[in-house]
Amino acid sequence: MRQRAWICAATVAACLPYLLLKIAWIAGSDIGVSQEGFDDTTRTANVITAGLEVVAIAVALALVLPVGRRLPPLLVVLPAWVATGLLVPVGGGALIGSLLQGATGGGNALAGNDVLAGWVFALVYLGFAAQAVLLLSGFVLYARDRWPVVARGGSDRAAGGPTLALELLLGRVFVIGAVVFAVQQGLWATVGGGPFDDPTTAQQTFLVVSATAALAGAAAATGLLRGGRLTRLRLAGLWVGTAVLFSGTFLDTMKQVVIADDAWGAPQTHPAHAFLSLLVLLCALAGAIGGALRLATESGASTGGAAPYRREQRPATPAGSRSWPAR
Repeated sequence: MRQRAWICAATVAACLPYLLLKIAWIAGSDIGVSQEGFDDTTRTANVITAGLEVVAIAVALALVLPVGRRLPPLLVVLPAWVATGLLVPVGGGALIGSLLQGATGGGNALAGNDVLAGWVFALVYLGFAAQAVLLLSGFVLYARDRWPVVARGGSDRAAGGPTLALELLLGRVFVIGAVVFAVQQGLWATVGGGPFDDPTTAQQTFLVVSATAALAGAAAATGLLRGGRLTRLRLAGLWVGTAVLFSGTFLDTMKQVVIADDAWGAPQTHPAHAFLSLLVLLCALAGAIGGALRLATESGASTGGAAPYRREQRPATPAGSRSWPAR
C-alpha cells in the first residue's frame, strides 16, 4: 500500500505542470506559444485536454484512497483504460523516439517550432512519459489487490457459457480492426502521410509503438479465440491493444469535430481517414467489451459464482421420492 501511495503521489506531481499550463492557455496567456497559434476552437481543445488531466489526477487518488475500493469498477477502469491508450504511444515516442532521433543525428525532438517553445515540448511530452509509467504501475497494483484474477490469470476456455458466442464475435471484430490500424500506422511511419507528412524519428517511433500495441492486442485476442488461457500476458496485451486503438481513434475523431480546419493542431488527414478512425474505434470497443465479459466470467468463477462454462448436470430424482444431501 505504501508503494502505491508513493507512485500515486508522483503521478499527481507529474500531472500538475501540464494542467497548470493548460489553465494558463485557457485563461488567455500566451506563455510558451505564439498568440497566432490559438483560436476559439483550440481553446476548446485545451479545455478538453485539461479535463482529461483532472480525471487522471482523480484516478491516481482513487488508486490509493480507501474510497477507491468502494467505487464502481467502471469509474476506475474506464479512465485508466483511456489513459493507457493516450499515454503509452506518447510516452514511447517521447522517451524512446527522442533518444533514437538524437542518436541518429536527427536533432533534438523537443526543440520546439514556430508555434510552441522548446520547453513546452519537454514539459508536455516528458510529463506524459512519466504519467504513463507511474499511473499504469499504480493501476496494476490496485487491480491485483481488487481483482485476484488479474494477479494469477484465468483458466482455459471450455465449451459452453452464456456469453461465449458474443465474446468470440467481438474478439474477431477487434482482431480485424487491430490489424487494419497496425498496417495504417506502419505505412505512415515508413512512407509518411496521416498526421505527419514527413515524420521525424520520434514521430515514427510514436507510430511504431501504436502499431506494436495493436498487434499485441490482436495476438492476445487470437490466443483467447483459440481457447487459450487468460494469462497475465494476454490480459495485458488485450488491455493495451484495445486502449491504444480506442484512445488514438477517439482523439482523431474529436480533433475532426472540435478544431477548425485552419487552426493550429487541426488534423491534416484525408476525410476518408476520419471514417476509418470511426470504424477502428468501434472495433476497439468490441474488443474491450469482449475482454470485459471474459474477465467478469473468470472473476465470477474465482469467487465461487456459478460455473462459467459448463452447467453441472444433476441426476434426475424419481417422482414421489426424496433426495437428502449427504452428510
